[in-house]
Amino acid sequence: MGAYRIPKQGFMELVLRPAWTGRHAGLPGWLFFVLFYAILANIPFWMASNSFGLVHHGVFCLEYAAVGLLALFVPRIFSAGLLLSVVATDMVCGACRTYYLSVTECLTNISIFHALSGPRRHAAVAVVLLTLLVTAIAAYLPAPSVQERHRRRAAACLIAFAIALASADCLTIVRKTGHFPNPLQSGQSGDQMQLSLANSVRLARVPIVRLIPSELEAARVRKMEISNEGSTLSVPSGAAVGIRFAGLSTSSDRQEMPNLVIVLVESWGLAASASLNDALVRPYAQSGLRARYEVIQGTVPFSGSTVPGEARELCGNSFGFHIVNASAAELRGCLPQRLAALGYRTMALHGMDGHFFARSTWYGRAGFEERWFNDRFKGSGLPDCPGAFTGTCDAAIAEWLGHRLSEHNADPYFVHWVTLNSHLPMLVPSPLADGAPCLTSIGLAPQSPLCSWYQLVANVHRSVSRLATAELGRSTIFVIVGDHAPPFADPALRGQFSSTVVPYVVLAPRVESRQANWLEAHNASAQATAAGKTLAATP
Repeated sequence: MGAYRIPKQGFMELVLRPAWTGRHAGLPGWLFFVLFYAILANIPFWMASNSFGLVHHGVFCLEYAAVGLLALFVPRIFSAGLLLSVVATDMVCGACRTYYLSVTECLTNISIFHALSGPRRHAAVAVVLLTLLVTAIAAYLPAPSVQERHRRRAAACLIAFAIALASADCLTIVRKTGHFPNPLQSGQSGDQMQLSLANSVRLARVPIVRLIPSELEAARVRKMEISNEGSTLSVPSGAAVGIRFAGLSTSSDRQEMPNLVIVLVESWGLAASASLNDALVRPYAQSGLRARYEVIQGTVPFSGSTVPGEARELCGNSFGFHIVNASAAELRGCLPQRLAALGYRTMALHGMDGHFFARSTWYGRAGFEERWFNDRFKGSGLPDCPGAFTGTCDAAIAEWLGHRLSEHNADPYFVHWVTLNSHLPMLVPSPLADGAPCLTSIGLAPQSPLCSWYQLVANVHRSVSRLATAELGRSTIFVIVGDHAPPFADPALRGQFSSTVVPYVVLAPRVESRQANWLEAHNASAQATAAGKTLAATP
């Protein structure tokens, strides 16, 4: 018996070819070719969308079908590489539109992979492997035989598939809005159209077509906001409201200056439901807290992800994501350096790794003397909480901060705290053992994504309320403000929140309370000084 020789086409093609060719094949080669580019190539994105909560902008990607059309005329290796690029772009577009990031911001922070929780890290590996498998299949599809005998039939099917999906979506949009959609539409108007169709099923998505104009618009806005001299536009912020109530100025008496604590709450957006908004801030309605603080509520505009929210609150300008790369000179007008010049001790807190969005670097350039991240908190015995990113529990950081603020120091504190646990996508049900009840009266269904979001954000407000009513070393102004709307993948959930503004709450100590706290701190300082003198005089 002669030795069996593997054909020249290679082992992969030998294994796959019987699936779609030959007399006994289940599907004709050209039909499998169409099925692959129209439907099967979408599987990696579907998996990524399900694992990482990416916004659904259509079930099937028409640009995969376009790659299939091109594959009828070009070498297979070229079409496989092009498909890999389009799949990657599809996922980047989904991440950008979900989490309010530009493509540059997304790609420069790809290293966040190591910060993912265990299950999501495994999901990311699975998505990568599945994408490579799809690319390998594209490289071994029998395109030559399809090109020779069934090119017109395959091309007609792919074109008909794209036209059918686009027509169905257009009819849905016309029925709901009364006019045809603009596929190049970007910005808030595009978001509003998406919200108006929140309950509709979009069949087609065109990530590259949508991504290019949105990136051009983002570049134009950045060019307008940052002039040649590096100056930026002023923007409203919750911190500015707190500063006004603090009455800070260069001539302020250091003994009278209050602590200032900014709490940037991850994914706290303004809901369309007033009852839901009220339920979240109910901890600040307690009589004990109201006796000590004036409670001021309002909204401020937001644009972008959490880092631009930090720039808004720390600098009061349109730095946006540029703050990550801004020089110390550019950051001179931001709160850390301004308040340090007045005698404040500056401290930044975040329960994630300090390399996350380079905070360990730019926090120092901004002027924060103390920088606490997950490693330092863990070293101090604070527990971690599960979520999209495993990191220090928000409630534990609030308790830790309460101990720091209870100290009687000669210098006031300025604290910038970015919370973590309410980062989407979140666990359902939430991991909180004592989460706030999800009541139907405020539009919440137990064990739903919205319920988990509500419980995790409410947990922050409850923790800050406890912190504010604790015995603090001096009067303290708290600014609790959202960074951006919660980036739910489901357009119906996403549509329940404002796409332009986020809420804030300012707790401003009442005048009599501030005077009492200052007197207590002054007396404690005087007693400590007298005790020191007595000890020094003792032989």
